[in-house]
Amino acid sequence: MKKNNSIPYQNILLTCLVFTMFSCQIELSEENQNQPGNEELLTQDTNMIPEVSLSEKLKPLNSEFDQIGRFLAGLPQQDSNLFSSLSENKVWEAHSKQMEEIWDKAKKKRLNAIGNWEDTTFSKKINDSLPLYYPFSGPDFLHANYFYPNASSYHLVAMEPIKEFPDFQNLSQLEIKKYLSSIRVAMRDVIGKSYFITMHMQDDLRDENNLGVLPLLSVFAIKTGHSILNIKNIKIDSVGELIEHTQKSYALEISITKNGYTSKNITYMQYDLSNKKLMKDSVFSNWVSSIGQKNVFLKAASYLPHYSSFSKARSTILNNTQSVFQDDAGLAIKFVDTTIFSIQLFGDYTKPIKDFADHTFQEGLNEMYARTPKNMRPSLPFSLGYHIVADKIQNHQLLISKSN
Repeated sequence: MKKNNSIPYQNILLTCLVFTMFSCQIELSEENQNQPGNEELLTQDTNMIPEVSLSEKLKPLNSEFDQIGRFLAGLPQQDSNLFSSLSENKVWEAHSKQMEEIWDKAKKKRLNAIGNWEDTTFSKKINDSLPLYYPFSGPDFLHANYFYPNASSYHLVAMEPIKEFPDFQNLSQLEIKKYLSSIRVAMRDVIGKSYFITMHMQDDLRDENNLGVLPLLSVFAIKTGHSILNIKNIKIDSVGELIEHTQKSYALEISITKNGYTSKNITYMQYDLSNKKLMKDSVFSNWVSSIGQKNVFLKAASYLPHYSSFSKARSTILNNTQSVFQDDAGLAIKFVDTTIFSIQLFGDYTKPIKDFADHTFQEGLNEMYARTPKNMRPSLPFSLGYHIVADKIQNHQLLISKSN
């Protein structure tokens, strides 16, 4: 039988009908494209424009924490709230102006140079996205963030207590003025000298009627360009994991964001790092181990890691660590296994400042500096640590795990 190659009339009719419907749909789409409010109709009816799915912007679990942080940092509120009302007076305006002057001074004196060095040099030497462990820190999120802006999390440990924010709504103008003034006073050393002075922290942060660390941690988070999503009390459970704690605690977690879409945590732990405490309590060491591979930052640590009474703290510093950036008040170089870590030197070694005993002078580190050519131990382009005031001769060491 001969095959019929002609196209049936019904197929021609169907093709014309489909073409007509398609043409009308395009014409309708073009017409709708010019009509306000019809963008959704255009997308749904024609599928001509693909739907773009963006990550949902993070929302604070408690917006009051960010509002308090901005109020204390001297920055205006982003919406109408209690603290926008409290900012409408000369007390807060004067505080805001002084905070801006303090911050500008810090950036010009040190922070801008640290940021540039971190970006061009430091970040190229380490895995800067690892969690940061910062023992003997006080509430110094400021330098932690400038040296390690890309850290996935920050873990600060010190002896200064955690105290809740006051009820600002029920404070008098005089009480608010005193509170804001005490924040500026508490910042004087870490801004001017790059470190907190222990005796000053005793007055500013530790005494019963004083600040605690929470206001300064909040101010530093806000002033480094972050928003605060939440603050909660935490504790270490029996196996070393962090869990939320509904009561007043020795630890807190501040959740922050910089871009609005990703967040990271600042953990602050009020903890005695001496063997007296750590020998009796293994959960702290278990918690540090649970951080995993980490970077460590040590600055103006009162030479405590030199002493045998802090040997357990040294173990938490060195174990599971990819890098340590420190000055001579951190780990004594004799405790560093050079088969595990390489050591890069910066600056010039000199004896410890007079506030600390002569036995903290490190003969081994002195010899290491003496045999290292000057061009192999460059000076840092900023001041940091004890020596910047006393003799302006500063030294730093970068330990890097050879297993990298």
